[in-house]
Amino acid sequence: MNLQEEILSNIDGRTLNYCFSCGMCTGGCPSARVTDSIYNPRKILHRAALEGRLEEDIWLCTNCYTCQERCPTKTKVADLISLMRRIYVKEKGIPGFIKPLIENLGACGFTARIGDLENKRRERMGLPSVKQNQEVRRIIEKTGGGL
Repeated sequence: MNLQEEILSNIDGRTLNYCFSCGMCTGGCPSARVTDSIYNPRKILHRAALEGRLEEDIWLCTNCYTCQERCPTKTKVADLISLMRRIYVKEKGIPGFIKPLIENLGACGFTARIGDLENKRRERMGLPSVKQNQEVRRIIEKTGGGL
């Protein structure tokens, strides 16, 4: 099954047909504002639908759903990008830059390691200490999300 068929066969993927390229998704996107035109939800949707290809820019989405909330045609932009991520992982595997984040999640329950140094800094700022969370490790192990 090619990319377009796989997207359109998904219930959220069908909303891709509603898009008329108004650009509201990109205009309101916080990631698009800070990535100097590298991230553009409208272009990502059209590249997938018309050219049938995925690129690593799909990983710049923060899942804030601003694009989806602003879309006048109710195209499920954020859900489509999440779908594209799942397809990407299935076809190409987990991108290299995500692997350290998963390793950190498994080790301490956070995407960034929080150790004594970070907790001392938090203490100086009047913030509570952050403890490691082993529950995330168990979830990763049970779902096969480990590397």
